[in-house]
Amino acid sequence: MSRSAVVRVLKIAGIAALGLVLALAGAVGLFFATAGVDTPEGQASREVLASGPYQVKKLDTTFVDRSRPTQANNVFSGSDERRLVTSITYPTDANARGVAREGRPANGFPLIVYSHGFMSRRSEGRYLALHFARHGYVFVAADYPLTNFASPGGPRFDDVAHQPGDVRFLIDQLLRWNHDPTHEFAGAVDPERIGVMGLSLGGMTSTLAAFHPDLRDDRVSAAVSIAGPSAMFTPAFFETADVPFLMIAGDADAVVPYPENAASLVERAPRSGLVTLENGSHVGFADIARYTSRWSRHGDSLACGALMGAVTEDADLGDVAGLGGLDKGVTRTQGGRPCDPLPSVRSMRPARQQMLTILAAFSFFESRFAEEAADRARAADYLAAGLAAENDDVTVRLPSAHGAASRTALIWTRPPEPAARRPPSAPPHSGSPARRR
Repeated sequence: MSRSAVVRVLKIAGIAALGLVLALAGAVGLFFATAGVDTPEGQASREVLASGPYQVKKLDTTFVDRSRPTQANNVFSGSDERRLVTSITYPTDANARGVAREGRPANGFPLIVYSHGFMSRRSEGRYLALHFARHGYVFVAADYPLTNFASPGGPRFDDVAHQPGDVRFLIDQLLRWNHDPTHEFAGAVDPERIGVMGLSLGGMTSTLAAFHPDLRDDRVSAAVSIAGPSAMFTPAFFETADVPFLMIAGDADAVVPYPENAASLVERAPRSGLVTLENGSHVGFADIARYTSRWSRHGDSLACGALMGAVTEDADLGDVAGLGGLDKGVTRTQGGRPCDPLPSVRSMRPARQQMLTILAAFSFFESRFAEEAADRARAADYLAAGLAAENDDVTVRLPSAHGAASRTALIWTRPPEPAARRPPSAPPHSGSPARRR
């Protein structure tokens, strides 16, 4: 072959290779560009999902609780402290170096503490963090020492008993910043508007932080569990505190079986609410599922393999040391066998599942925490009626004086006009604060 022919072949090969690279880059770009949450069709749902008035920033920091140890775990010898690698997603604006000042409520923004699931990370709820921060919430999530994916010695589910203490510590740190006039977060958080939310084991953590007679934090005034285990909690457990509580769950959840943990909740906790996503999976609630499970027949297939390799077959969340027994409202029950069998239905697409989760969780917290009474009422109305009316794969059951999920349910979600609250410079809480009811 002549030299000129070789050059032509090399040019053709180079052009082909460049074309392949560009095609792959385009495919990857399209993959990520189309992996956002869905856009709802209904007008009211579009308004709830609309981007808020704030820009968003994220602060990564590490909080160290030297008052509580981390237990030994396999090859990990333990530690005399609990280290929490934390992300704080917060509202800002063009003229603020840190937390937004323009439009900031006089008493600060509401605070949400998010808890991740077993073998997961704090980034799991990123889609929620962004939406809440855009609408004026400070959103905090940490990697828990022994249940995150990279835990020393491997994740262990029984450390969940220590995680309500981690939630309390995170609240303490944010309020310490809040009351420090020299800190960029000074006055940023309203101590009377603190909520907790989490997925899976993080949902159980949030439930414990709201209701457990010994582990709860009285500063928590609203709680959401997303597909969290709850079968071990008795009716007496939910009577320990008057905290509005919402469960969001998929009825095709293979990891935390829906019948035992979510469907039964309205009997065990009649003042709670339940939002059910038809064919919703467990993993579909995690941010990364939009990339990893978007074309899977069922989103929990991969997770079940990982879970079964990390916990024993007889693992029982109702028998975790530190949670107590029936005297604490906790009973020994497995709450159904995870991943046995794997549901045969095709699960909801993660992009839609996460859109619906935003709609449910945000309207719930807004019905408690929105500054204006009209906004609280509008959020309560949407949660009670609009969410299911505009999305036929959603069922909503809320408590009601008449036993039906209707606008009468607003007695649960619509608090009275709050009394005057103390200014941002007030000292930290001591004991139980006055609740915004």
